[in-house]
Amino acid sequence: MIKGAKKEKDKLLILIVEPFTKKRAQLIQQLKLLGYKNFEHTGDGAAAFNILKRRAVDIIISGWDMPNMNGLALLKVISADEELYRIPFFLAVPAVSRQMVIEAGKYGVSGVFVEPINDKQLDKKLTQIIEGSKSDPKAEQVEDLFQKAMKLFETGELDEALKVLNEIISVNESAEVYYNIGYIKTAQSKYDEAIVAFRKAVMIDNSHARAYRKMGDVYLKKGQPEQAEKYFEKAGEIFLERNMDKEAEDAFKEVLKISPDTTNIYNSLGIIYRRQNDYKKAIRQYQKAIEVDPEDENIYYNLGRALLEDKQIKEARKIFEHALKMNPDFKEAKRMIHAIDVGF
Repeated sequence: MIKGAKKEKDKLLILIVEPFTKKRAQLIQQLKLLGYKNFEHTGDGAAAFNILKRRAVDIIISGWDMPNMNGLALLKVISADEELYRIPFFLAVPAVSRQMVIEAGKYGVSGVFVEPINDKQLDKKLTQIIEGSKSDPKAEQVEDLFQKAMKLFETGELDEALKVLNEIISVNESAEVYYNIGYIKTAQSKYDEAIVAFRKAVMIDNSHARAYRKMGDVYLKKGQPEQAEKYFEKAGEIFLERNMDKEAEDAFKEVLKISPDTTNIYNSLGIIYRRQNDYKKAIRQYQKAIEVDPEDENIYYNLGRALLEDKQIKEARKIFEHALKMNPDFKEAKRMIHAIDVGF
């Protein structure tokens, strides 16, 4: 549902995310001719996410190929954010593939526009979203009840908030409602009931990273660290896939508190730090992974990449050579050695 669904379209704020200035300007002009007047725009997904955190946006139209964070990655991040996931999200793409539609559909895309965007299609799809949210009494009832429950939770009226959330469930089951029931049950120290709610959330949406994370917290409180570890790791993997590095890092660190010798967690932390261009941190994580499992050539390869990105070229070459000795058919290691030798 659009936040502020009762607004007329000339009052809606549309965020346009597109790296090419000319295309952004053209889309804004099309929207103006259709009666829309308020816009934010930027050239990449990471900047768009920053805008979303400081402004109440009603609709997002995003390109697919963008620097830093592409359109699908932005959609994944938004779908996992409890404040943003309700915002209608459209992708604008040069061509549509079946795999693209499947991937975007998994994360709740509202629609896909094929470029160049046709005025009639643009008007039709946006109008369907706006009018649908206005005319669907069930959707409005659910939204009103959800906001009421959140206000009760904020004022500490937990039992009343639960009553309202259960009323929503009777109208429309959703992962987010079950997540909030679990959250409240946790606050009430009703841990078994919290786990039931979180499990229902992930049954509806098996990529609900926050529900997995909270299950980890609850199992720790119950004194069951092995179960907690499993859910922390699952949450971290989903956060990592969605480029939510801080959340992924926090979840993975919880795993390491329980099992300090978990190789793949050090490897995943290395990926996070490499993505953040913090190569020295990444190197330390890969080195820790190797200490635990010195027989995995893929970890050596990742270490070599981090060393190379940190301009430690001689050390990187040695590491790639070691990976190649472990696995003579390791094509990626061969390519990296060749690239170093020709001066890439």
